Amino acid sequence: MRVGAIELRLLEHCTAVGATSVREAADSFGKEQGIGLTTVQQMMDRLCKKGLLKREKRDGIWVYRTVESREEVLKGVVRDFVDRTLGGSLEPFLLYLADPSTATNERVDEMRRIVDALSAEVEKHDGE
Repeated sequence: MRVGAIELRLLEHCTAVGATSVREAADSFGKEQGIGLTTVQQMMDRLCKKGLLKREKRDGIWVYRTVESREEVLKGVVRDFVDRTLGGSLEPFLLYLADPSTATNERVDEMRRIVDALSAEVEKHDGE
């Protein structure tokens, strides 16, 4: 699923504030990003069509809320990037992550935690 950078920031905003109207999102997120009410409304409608926001009418006003967690949305964005841009191969992505010029102890520790968690999940599923 293709999600643009500003759409992703809007999703993060909606996650942080909870259920929100277009007007509320425009007054906070829109002003912060330098975009108007109509643009925020169009973006929220697109995100609904993509299945990332849901809307319901409350007291005559459409109120939007996120459907997936930030982590799930980001996984989808990365999956789309790997599939479309890298032809499904993780190797270029991993080579980027393993670049010593950008590596820090924190980044290595974070990758180690992620790999350890993945290893535990794989072992759990293999044992079933």
